[in-house]
Amino acid sequence: MRGLAAALVLALSASARATTIVAIWTPVKIVISGDSLINSTWTANGAPRHQTSNDCKIRKFGTNYISAAGNYHIQKAAFDVWRAAERSCGTSTNVTDCAAKLREELRADLGQISGAREVHVSVLVAGLENGAPALDHITLIGTPRTGIKVQAESFRRGRQTWGRVILGERGAIDKYEAGSPSTLSSSIQDQVLTLVRVEARAQPREVGAPFSVLAIGTAGEHWINPGCCPASCSK
Repeated sequence: MRGLAAALVLALSASARATTIVAIWTPVKIVISGDSLINSTWTANGAPRHQTSNDCKIRKFGTNYISAAGNYHIQKAAFDVWRAAERSCGTSTNVTDCAAKLREELRADLGQISGAREVHVSVLVAGLENGAPALDHITLIGTPRTGIKVQAESFRRGRQTWGRVILGERGAIDKYEAGSPSTLSSSIQDQVLTLVRVEARAQPREVGAPFSVLAIGTAGEHWINPGCCPASCSK
């Protein structure tokens, strides 16, 4: 019986997908909003399996917050982006250092995995650096044919005046913005939450409530709407 259970576990291959995270950066504040719906798919003894659950997608490691979308949990390859974040950023106090360590950790982990399958992971690292909001965005795409490719961008006071990053599903957001008045007149916390809800309405099986909204400013950080963060889902 134990042998059968072990064989079943070894046959599992899970990946988390279907996420929308929207972050807006300004020189005085970052606001991040995300859904909490987790769609997990795997195979067990050759049969496809599917399960939905809810979890926090904006997590704190050290003094910084990290969000992720894509293949951020691949059970068969023993890969989990949150464990990589803990190893890279659990003791980091600097956004730049945290992002650099996480980028190299993910490059190494996903570089090996991409030899056998396609992978696509995007992450945000957000926090305060030199007293001002700082945001880094890292995307890693890999295939057996091309290997792993890494793209990165950062937002810092003195270099930009405004920036926005969207992780995961965004087709409905793009359509909404193409045919709707600009949302820039509303507060940035309203902007990010509106866009996540737009995607959730269009793809309720992929993106869903509760929604979380986090603000990071020069005076500190606070949850505007906790949703499933920082510890458990609120009803």
